[in-house]
Amino acid sequence: MIKLELLGGAKKAVGSSSIILEEASLQMSEILMLLRRNLKEPGVLTLNNILVAVNGIESSSLDGTDTVVESGDTVTIVTVAHGG
Repeated sequence: MIKLELLGGAKKAVGSSSIILEEASLQMSEILMLLRRNLKEPGVLTLNNILVAVNGIESSSLDGTDTVVESGDTVTIVTVAHGG
């Protein structure tokens, strides 16, 4: 079981603050693809505007979208506000 915690715009886009995935392991790219599948605006969850942490460690410090997430892990996804 993999727990997804969604914050900010990610929570709003998905319509839930958390999701449980029953898979034993998934790559981060697969998790993002699953989340985008049912969004009205899939562009909300692109790598350009989200931060992803696995067990509190930012995924770019791991293997980015190739990071393997295992059962028992918690993935936190938060959108980043951009300004100009």
